[in-house]
Amino acid sequence: MEAAISEFNHKPAKGIEYLLSNKLIENNATSVALFLKSNSSLDKVMIGEYLGQHEEFPLAVMHAYVDSMKFLGLKFDTAIREFLKGFRLPGEAQKIDRIMEKFAERYCGDNLGLFKNADTAYVLAYAVIMLNTDAHNPMVWPKMSKSDFVRMNTMSDAEECAPKELLEEIYDSIVKEEIKMKDDFPDAAKTNKHRRETEERGLVNILNLALPRLKSANDTKAENEKIIKQTQALFKNQGQKRGVFHVAQQVELVRPMLEAVGWPLLATFSVTMEEGDSKPRVLLCMEGFRAGIHLTRVLGMDTMRYAFLTSLVRFTFLHAPKEMRGKNVEALRTLLAFADTDMDALQDTWNAALECVSRLDYITSNPSIAATVMQGSNQISRDSVIQSLKELSGKPAEQVFVNSVKLPSDSIVEFFTALCSVSAEELKQTPACVFSLQKLVEISYYNMARIRLVWARIWSVLSQHFIAAGSHHEEKVAMYAIDSLRQLGMKYLERAELNKFTFQNDILKPFVILMRNSHSEKIRGLIVDCIVQLIKSKVGSIKSGWRCVFMIFTAAADDETEYIVESAFENVEQVILEHFDQVVGDCFMDCVNCLIGFANNKCTPRISLKAIALLRICEDRLAEGCIPGGAVKPVDVVAEANFDVTEHYWFPMLAGLSDLTLDSRPEVRHCALEVLFDLLNERGHKFSSPFWESIFHRVLFPIFDHVRHAGRDGLSSGDDWLRDTSIHSLQLICNLFNTFYKEVSFMLPPLLGLLLECAKKADQTIVSISLGALVHLIEVGGHQFSDSDWETLLKSIRDASSTTHPLELLNSLGFQKSNNHQSLSREADTNSLGSREGVASVSKDGEQDGHQETNPHSSLDNSEGLPSSSGRAQPAVSPRGQTFGQRFMGNMMDNLLVRSLTSKSKGRTDNIAPPSPVKG
Repeated sequence: MEAAISEFNHKPAKGIEYLLSNKLIENNATSVALFLKSNSSLDKVMIGEYLGQHEEFPLAVMHAYVDSMKFLGLKFDTAIREFLKGFRLPGEAQKIDRIMEKFAERYCGDNLGLFKNADTAYVLAYAVIMLNTDAHNPMVWPKMSKSDFVRMNTMSDAEECAPKELLEEIYDSIVKEEIKMKDDFPDAAKTNKHRRETEERGLVNILNLALPRLKSANDTKAENEKIIKQTQALFKNQGQKRGVFHVAQQVELVRPMLEAVGWPLLATFSVTMEEGDSKPRVLLCMEGFRAGIHLTRVLGMDTMRYAFLTSLVRFTFLHAPKEMRGKNVEALRTLLAFADTDMDALQDTWNAALECVSRLDYITSNPSIAATVMQGSNQISRDSVIQSLKELSGKPAEQVFVNSVKLPSDSIVEFFTALCSVSAEELKQTPACVFSLQKLVEISYYNMARIRLVWARIWSVLSQHFIAAGSHHEEKVAMYAIDSLRQLGMKYLERAELNKFTFQNDILKPFVILMRNSHSEKIRGLIVDCIVQLIKSKVGSIKSGWRCVFMIFTAAADDETEYIVESAFENVEQVILEHFDQVVGDCFMDCVNCLIGFANNKCTPRISLKAIALLRICEDRLAEGCIPGGAVKPVDVVAEANFDVTEHYWFPMLAGLSDLTLDSRPEVRHCALEVLFDLLNERGHKFSSPFWESIFHRVLFPIFDHVRHAGRDGLSSGDDWLRDTSIHSLQLICNLFNTFYKEVSFMLPPLLGLLLECAKKADQTIVSISLGALVHLIEVGGHQFSDSDWETLLKSIRDASSTTHPLELLNSLGFQKSNNHQSLSREADTNSLGSREGVASVSKDGEQDGHQETNPHSSLDNSEGLPSSSGRAQPAVSPRGQTFGQRFMGNMMDNLLVRSLTSKSKGRTDNIAPPSPVKG
């Protein structure tokens, strides 16, 4: 074991290999991680180096190492301190990046809800590491302020930002106490001194890249004045010596001298370039420009550097090819040379430099434009200049893009921003030019390996430009942009994404926006094809991107082009049937919404029916617990704990099926109705009472809105399908109520309100349907009703009866309102008494004994039965053949349908036949 430890402390990979080959530890990532975590003799720096490696096994060890740690309830900075106790961060940005990503995932997993996603924790973790280096490393100056730290962690989406109070608390904690590791070796400070300095310089570089802080003008001015005073004092003390030069080690001493001579030198170079064509002088001027730009960059003299660069760009004359001369070619050559020697010197002039490259390509690739170069000069000179331009448009111009990988983080973001700006101008031309758009794709490939923190900033710039290019009025340009977007998406999906991160989703967002906004059938078809290709090749890597995939397919479901709908649905079907486990979690509801969209599509009923069937499959998987947090919980759980599950996962599915019950296509309507009530009957015994209430009010009752809000004339002749649905739906809802009476008994009043509200409509068919459903409700479930339920039932019927009496008609026939009301009350009381007595007798022989009052004014024609729920008249039934419910409702309907007084002759009440319920 000692030999293995010694080997590890020298070369980690070989040390682990020695341990495994000699079977000192088990050959799995968990055992190796435990060894690294528990062995105090290991060099912490080497542990960090090993954990940061990208090979499969070390990466698995790093994941196991981090997963073995518990951060539940720890403050963020405390968690990082605990995390970094066991190793030192490696000096390479990519290694740090992998470790920080895993830490963010683990912390968010242990502290759910603290951050919106792991991206916030990841950025904050990086910021804390950089703040620690900034605050406690003397090499860094000036120091980061609290406002700098808060600004660095502020994002455009307020929900994704860490709270300001948390950031300020972290800042104070880190500044007060450095995050450092205890050295276990007595001579560790000596043996690791060089390594520590190297590591600190690496972290300092990362810090400077992420948050550049340039000295203010006041600081520079004060420093210059100090240097000038020191120089004057030096000359004063040693003024007697003439011709003696002193060697200075401080670069800052040059700044006052350059400030004194820089502007006159720039003016001299500019005048020389404008007035003469002498090649030796031009070359000297170019040397002066190179030196001036380099010195001003090193000394941080941005204003002067910008002046030198813009003057150099102006002397290229690419904006006026007719006036170009050999000296202008030299100016262009000098500008492009910075791509090899000093790329970072261009900084805020990238836009002008990239415009030169764009113009150079435009001139050399268009013979008609190239023919105008040096117009009026002799052919030899023209050919020479054109040849030089073609040479510069080759490798020298290409190096500007190839060497972009050498740019520091902030500079590369500026580079992408400038190139997007140049590309936007090219796309405005007629015809549009795509040179810079092509280069954007190329440099994206070159810089794909940058840490995700930096690439996220790059993508925020790129995505907006690709959305604009993909919306271009020229279809060919738009299609090229979308295909380029597909290539970049395909490439980036090769990078693994950990749980709770959302960057894969950000990569695919431009497709969603373009799909929703495009008016071109070809463009929408291309987007669907791109997503299909992504799924086929990267199905296991899409992770958080599934949300965007389903959003795109949802937009396709609303399309009027059949082949787009067909193609999108085929892939949705394949994903659900073959890759369901890879789209669960946060993307589940997007999947459900997508299926509901396809079910509502009117292209073909076949797709709609298949979509409903897939919804049923999703529901089954949900009930099986395949969705995190989606399994149905027992009713006795605390309401708050159950609410998230039911409302978030179940309700959108139920509401979508409810909407589909009003579809104009009968097969779709019936299928949705069947699936909806099957689902409720199968899973309802585990639903909580609050959720049942939500289901009735927001899912079931809205099915009857078209009936409840029908006009005075009732439903139109074209609404037969609504009548049909209403009959079936009312029976199903009554059956559902009776089945889950114990859980939903509190819903009796609103259910009666629905039935009786429909019964008060002028449309005879609606009246018959609703009353038939009421009879069915009482017949099937009446034996479960409590006394209070019966009182509620009778009161509701009495109120409905009194509000539907034609008072004017009764008054004209000599009835007094008060007498009529008393008569109705007596009848209701009699019915109430009869109902209580009749429940027992129904259970025995289905008949009710006792006297039944008759009202000669409420009798109906004994030769006609009432319409059934199917709309056809039913034959009269003798009193002995009626069930209790039918006889009870017969009395109730005598009062409810008194409007028939004027149209029917007097007869016996024993011949009244109430509507028969249609069996579901």
